[in-house]
Amino acid sequence: MAAGEEQSGLSNPAGQLWASLNSATRLDQSLPDLPPGGIDDASFRLLADNLPTLAWIANGDGYIVWFNRRWHDYCGTTPDQMEGWGWQKVHHPDVLPGVLERWRRSIGEGSPFEMIYPLRGADGVYRPFLARAAPVLDASGKVVRWLGKNSDVSAQIRVEAALRESEARFRNMADNAPVMMWVTDASGACTYLNREWFEFTGQTAQEALGLGWLEATHPDDRPEAERTFLAANARREPFRMEYRLRRSDGSYRWAIDAAAPRFSDDGSFCGYIGSVLDIEERHETEDRLKEAEERLRLATEAAEVGFWDLDLLNDVLVWPPIVKAMFGISADVPVSMDDFSRGLHPEDLEPTTTALQAACDPRQRALYDVEYRTIGKEDGVERWVAAKGRGLFDAQGRCTRVIGTAIDITARKKTEAELQDLNQRLETRVARAIDEKRQAEEALRQSQKLEAIGKLTGGVAHDFNNLLQVIAGNLELLADSIDDPRARRRLDHAQDAVRRGAKLAGQLLAFGRRTPLEPKVINAGKLVRGLDDMLRRTLGDEIEVETTISGGLWNTHADPMQLENAILNLAINARDAMNGSGKLTIEVGNAFLDDDYARLHSDVSAGQYVMIAVTDTGTGISPDLIDQVFEPFFSTKPEGQGTGLGLSMVYGFAKQSHGHVKIYSEVAQGTSVKMYLPRSTQREDAPVVRDDAPLVGGRETILVVEDNESVRSTVVDMLSGLGYHVLKAGDAASALAVIESGASIDLLFTDVVMPGPLRSPELARKAKDRLPRIAVLFTSGYTENAIVHGGRLDEGVSLISKPYTRDALARKLRQLLDGRPAPRPQDEDGAKRAASPTADGPPPRLRILVVEDEGLVRLLATDMLEEMGHEVFEAANAEDALRLLGAERYDVLFTDLGLPGMGGGELAGHALRLRPEIAIIFASGRPLTDGDAPDEVLARSIQINKPYTASDLAAKLTLRPDME
Repeated sequence: MAAGEEQSGLSNPAGQLWASLNSATRLDQSLPDLPPGGIDDASFRLLADNLPTLAWIANGDGYIVWFNRRWHDYCGTTPDQMEGWGWQKVHHPDVLPGVLERWRRSIGEGSPFEMIYPLRGADGVYRPFLARAAPVLDASGKVVRWLGKNSDVSAQIRVEAALRESEARFRNMADNAPVMMWVTDASGACTYLNREWFEFTGQTAQEALGLGWLEATHPDDRPEAERTFLAANARREPFRMEYRLRRSDGSYRWAIDAAAPRFSDDGSFCGYIGSVLDIEERHETEDRLKEAEERLRLATEAAEVGFWDLDLLNDVLVWPPIVKAMFGISADVPVSMDDFSRGLHPEDLEPTTTALQAACDPRQRALYDVEYRTIGKEDGVERWVAAKGRGLFDAQGRCTRVIGTAIDITARKKTEAELQDLNQRLETRVARAIDEKRQAEEALRQSQKLEAIGKLTGGVAHDFNNLLQVIAGNLELLADSIDDPRARRRLDHAQDAVRRGAKLAGQLLAFGRRTPLEPKVINAGKLVRGLDDMLRRTLGDEIEVETTISGGLWNTHADPMQLENAILNLAINARDAMNGSGKLTIEVGNAFLDDDYARLHSDVSAGQYVMIAVTDTGTGISPDLIDQVFEPFFSTKPEGQGTGLGLSMVYGFAKQSHGHVKIYSEVAQGTSVKMYLPRSTQREDAPVVRDDAPLVGGRETILVVEDNESVRSTVVDMLSGLGYHVLKAGDAASALAVIESGASIDLLFTDVVMPGPLRSPELARKAKDRLPRIAVLFTSGYTENAIVHGGRLDEGVSLISKPYTRDALARKLRQLLDGRPAPRPQDEDGAKRAASPTADGPPPRLRILVVEDEGLVRLLATDMLEEMGHEVFEAANAEDALRLLGAERYDVLFTDLGLPGMGGGELAGHALRLRPEIAIIFASGRPLTDGDAPDEVLARSIQINKPYTASDLAAKLTLRPDME
């Protein structure tokens, strides 16, 4: 631009221009007021050229007519080059379109212009500038001038970038540190925890921040940890403490927590930065090596964590004093990469350097994770260091720095060396463990073999007992009509054979763990003392019997009759092994089976037991036969002597009582059999008095339910002979029809295992519903799991096992009939009780099966129903529900329509076929349609709409079809 043109561009008087510049610009420095006489153009130019920013003036249309000298000095341009729109030459081509668009919009709107963009300097380097321009208006409001300036903001942007990089460096360092890290504010509230903390404890940020981290400490350690931390925070001094920290799996591990205070530039306290290190391994090592105090000191020192920062662009290595100490360098001595390289052990230099190069390589960006030895620069001491770090890369992929942590692990390495010295001893232990594993596997195979034999023998005993019952019953009935002495002797022989057969079947059932036990809390020492006379009579004078009962003997929970039989069997076996002469020792004491023993014997759990040992001085058992002694019918006696079921019975009884049996034997030395029965902490039950009263019958009515015709006929004759009025049925359904006929029945006598869909326990329940005073007696030669669970009779259930005698049956019947509750007025007519509740009585307690695939919905429904007093069972799908329906009785099926797989409507159809009496309630968020279920199901069902309340659910239960 020519000089005249430039003057034309500045044709306004200097004073007016100065005033406009002072009032309309947004420059950082405001202009001073004009002197009274104004200012000339030359003075203004001198002042404007010396402004600290790049200043310029444009016409109203944006045509720039003047730049100050600082503009030209920075850009290396002349006024002619910049005239008008020539300023575009110093703008970066990538951002120039945006600058033009924004500048034109301000011109068109008359609005101020503000934007950051790069300007090329005379050295060719682009630097960021903040450009601002303000319009100058004339009296009519028209823009006549633009006054602008550009300020260099490079320093500000560098500061902001440095802050971001610093924060990223810290987070990267903290989240990749092998320890947990935390930061607090001045009040002591935790404001930051690194990723290692959350992964270790399983806490969320919401749970851990503030003072929430204390919730993860052990309850016994929390008060001291909190006191130590708050006291240090008040004094603003470093602290270190140890406590047990809860891991995400719920276990507690010892940790060391160390921290130092933070202060701002003005010296004000900002809080702490600290680290937490898992030292559980150190504690275990201390216990193992019995050097607790010394090991604690070494491990605490090893827990010190140092942070290091390698600036590759500026070749600067930053080490705090703790890292310098790892290299034997004093805290005040400056360090460089040369100190790092020279401080490494010669054997570790190459692998450590290679790992650092991989971390700096933009293609690998590997984690720097090494362990190396250092040789102290000042003290010559060799130390072990574990270091971790990550490289930071810029936008061009260059590694600008590597940041990480270092831990002195000298103590740990020393411990590892000590542990290596133990390897020779451990080798023998490993060999022993392998042998123990082999023995445990062999024991498991033996246990599985005995289990399979037990199932077989249980089934055989069932049929055998039915046959014995027919024979025994008819022999007893026949005995009443025989007077001939010879015939009576033969009859006695037959009855004795039946008793031996019953004992044999009982032993088979005991081995198969099918004997229905009636356990009581007993003192085994008292029981053994009570057997002393019987044992001496049974074993004979040539057997010396010694009984040892330990002081402070625990109680146990077992069937006393079966325990007596087991001890007698062991004693008789011992007598035979001693050929009638020797010493028998019975010991009773407390025992604890530990985890190691349980690991070698898979059939027993670790815990407290009462041990009963029977030891003889007999011939012993050879090692090749010891694993077979518990098998039924196996015997070391000559053929024809013994059944081989004595030890089988003992084994089955112990297992059914949740106990354990172990046999020890040496040939020509003797045998010891030890029974372990679980300890009971309850008080001893009162002893049962045997009933030896004369045989008594009665005039009551008894309903006999037995599918075996021969057994049924025999039982009917026995009961009739006792004076009872007898009704009979061949299955449970027929028996229920007799009950519902209105007949007056005093006792239901039913076999446990019955054919047909209606099971005996269900028959008994229905009988009780209709005849509240009816007594129920079950009988069976093989109980399965109908009324026996865990090898024990269900509470309140009475059972007489087949085969039984007429005397035993008569006493059991009188016991049950005489023990019935007194009749209530409303029951005196003998009519069956109404199935539904009375209008003013309490609602019935129902058995309800809830079928819902959504876990939370199922849980809510279950809680509602249980709050109402009902017995609730759950299933997540129709398939599981059908298995439950096939095994148990339910009053109500409460099911969702939209189940996965088989839908609720189809499930309800199956349920009605299995249990015709069951009520159906559908839960759904929409009305039922014809396609949801078969017509016969819809006719028998009601619906409750989701969402529902407890009141809604209770109302629907009162309307269920079987109550209408």
